[in-house]
Amino acid sequence: MQRFIILIELTLLFWAPRGWCQSAARQAGYLYLSPVPQASYVSAQNRYVLVRLVNVAPAAVTNLTQDFITVTGATSGPHSGTARLATDNRTVIFSIGADFTPNELVTVQLNPQVQPGAAGSVAPFNYQFMVTAPMPGSWPIPTAAPPTAARTQPPAKNLPLRPRISATPGRSGPVRKAMILSNGVSVPSDFPTALVTVNNNPSPGYLFLENALDGVSPYTMILDNNGLPVWYNQGRMFDFKIQKNGMVTWCTYDDAGNATFSAMDQNLNPLQTFVTTNGYLTDGHDLKILPDGRYFMIGSRDNSVDLNLYIADGGSLLDVTETVVQGFTAAGELVFQWRAWDNYDIRDLVPSGNSDFPHMNGIDIDDDGNLLISCRHLSEVTKVNLDSGDIIWRLSGAHSSFSFLNDPFDGTSYQHNISALGNGHYMVFDNGDYHFPNVSRAVEYQLDLTNMTATAVWQFRDNPDKYAYWMGSAQRLPSGNTLIDFVLAAYPKATEVDSNDVKRFELFLSPSSDSYRAFRLPWHGVVAAPYLVVEPQANNITLLFNKFGDTNVAYYRIYGGTSPHPTTLLDESDTTLLQLSNLQNGSNYFRVTAINADGVESAFSNEQGLNVNITPPGQNEVQNGDFSQSSAGWFFGVNGTATAIWTVENGTGHFYITQGGTSSDSIQLIQGGVALILGDQYVLQFDAWADQPGYIQPKLAQSLSPFIDYSGLTAAFATPNPTHFRYVFTMEHPSDFSANLLFSLGGFLGNVYLANVSLFTPVAADLNQDGRVDALDLDIFCAHWLKQQPNLPGDLDRNGRVDFNDFILFGQYWGLGN
Repeated sequence: MQRFIILIELTLLFWAPRGWCQSAARQAGYLYLSPVPQASYVSAQNRYVLVRLVNVAPAAVTNLTQDFITVTGATSGPHSGTARLATDNRTVIFSIGADFTPNELVTVQLNPQVQPGAAGSVAPFNYQFMVTAPMPGSWPIPTAAPPTAARTQPPAKNLPLRPRISATPGRSGPVRKAMILSNGVSVPSDFPTALVTVNNNPSPGYLFLENALDGVSPYTMILDNNGLPVWYNQGRMFDFKIQKNGMVTWCTYDDAGNATFSAMDQNLNPLQTFVTTNGYLTDGHDLKILPDGRYFMIGSRDNSVDLNLYIADGGSLLDVTETVVQGFTAAGELVFQWRAWDNYDIRDLVPSGNSDFPHMNGIDIDDDGNLLISCRHLSEVTKVNLDSGDIIWRLSGAHSSFSFLNDPFDGTSYQHNISALGNGHYMVFDNGDYHFPNVSRAVEYQLDLTNMTATAVWQFRDNPDKYAYWMGSAQRLPSGNTLIDFVLAAYPKATEVDSNDVKRFELFLSPSSDSYRAFRLPWHGVVAAPYLVVEPQANNITLLFNKFGDTNVAYYRIYGGTSPHPTTLLDESDTTLLQLSNLQNGSNYFRVTAINADGVESAFSNEQGLNVNITPPGQNEVQNGDFSQSSAGWFFGVNGTATAIWTVENGTGHFYITQGGTSSDSIQLIQGGVALILGDQYVLQFDAWADQPGYIQPKLAQSLSPFIDYSGLTAAFATPNPTHFRYVFTMEHPSDFSANLLFSLGGFLGNVYLANVSLFTPVAADLNQDGRVDALDLDIFCAHWLKQQPNLPGDLDRNGRVDFNDFILFGQYWGLGN
């Protein structure tokens, strides 16, 4: 009978409106509760119940650490935990020790005992929340809405921020080698070139930005106003900036897509990491750290949602990604959680049925200390009371608290990067995904809280208009200028304009790429150790090492060996780039130190290990190209309907094909691990013949998806007569040290033969590129010498003419060749 009475009481409570329960909690003396009463889709890994009282000091609760809070799962039973007062002296944290059971009802009982005579009052209060999904017949959810008119949706580009996987290593822009720039910083061959198109009295400070796009090598960098790097790191770090407490932060994703924010001091020494908790994964859109060390993050969690509960004929279950803002003390205590499910209506997402709810992509703290959240898929900025969790106002979107003045678009659309400018002024980067026409802009509003109007007091739309459908940022600088990142590959990565819309600075990157955000910030750091990048070349290993920010480096020491953590000194360099060719092939490890003017040696750089395979010009890169070691180094593959066998007979590869398959790739001979260097020229040669004429397709290609063909060679037409085939091509893609050499023979029938396979970079004097320096090259050299024309192949010392010095060099090459 008692269980029946309890069930009736709980059922009555579930059917009470959520607002009523929250009001009842407030009347009972509770200012803020998390999870909120009647919350749905709470994570089974929810570890914290958070409580703030209206007018009673937590210290006045005498049983705060004992039985003030109890938590019981309908299936999992009582959950033990510990309660304590957070270091903010406002929030009581009850830490739960074990997971809840999915789809269970959880009851929280608050039973405070207050010191006699304490100011204020607080009463016992019980409430429930639902782990994961709401139960049929529990508290009401919004009535299913009728189908809405179809909206025009932008292309499927509005995804949550996740790392982009480079799938196409091709690049635009000039082919170049690793080099030392004019400011002494050395950069790898794939480092982007900054193209400064406007430099008209810009604001002070450096540019913090990153680049990434399919096929573009990602870098995170700090650039000066000439576009020269003063610091860089290989890899893409999102939201790279300096926080209000002076920390330098960025976000990285692991291979599984999990994000972590890292914090460094001004010298980029690691300090700590930041992640969300309570069953939410860290979202890489934003991290805000305040001067006192408090910080705010965005988290995300996937839920399986029955849309029929919200939308008439909503369809079957949908995986919905919910986003949340979590606030922490400087000590790392979770003291605030503000969830989409508790505060927004999923039916308001644009377009209807969007599964990203509501894609929180920016946070800031207003000058009154309260929270601002940019919700992209609501086209809304929400201001939230950080003490109570109450919504203060909503700017733009379907439930805007304000009417818009002086704004041709009547608000923002799919915006990014909310900034509080002070005195009621706010700025966003407005992507404009549902504007007509599609236009992206930086726009500043002044809010009138009396008349509830939002006046667009300034905006910048470039000429011609630009449309950046995702990402982007707008930063108000101390000078009053605004720095804007228009994101997309075709657009500038940093555009600085003054209050009169005059461009003061503009910078593009080549190769063109996307960039999530750009900031102009001061940086005066000095790193503790050099940063090392190693680029293997065909005939050397190029090491690049920079002790960024340090103007007191006299020279560098390079250590190397065949075992990790080498201590053998290989060389010294008074520049930031060194090429090593006298190395043992195989596994090698390198690290570098810097020596200052007083002779003091720095800490070791990061260590770089690689497999050294130095092949001098003119030497065959193909292993066992003459098949003298039988099939060693080669892989024979047959797929589909093809049938064939491959043997080696007297230095010749013999293919006996009984079914040619459906494509040339049905039968392949492959050798992996071929090194192709950006900008280098290669000669591929082989002999082939066949009983029945047919085509052999040679190719040098990427070994991983999407298997890009680097060489673009035409097919070789094999006949019964042995024929020597020779191809020359230049590697125009980023260097690949594990490319495949392939011979595709699908379509043949009968016997096919392959012999004398070679791939090499020609030496300078091999003027006819046949792999040797001989009398034919002498004839060509003499003809060029007689012409005395600039830029001829015979200009071996590259001084602009063919002269006696080249003759001496040619003689040396000929001696080596013979």
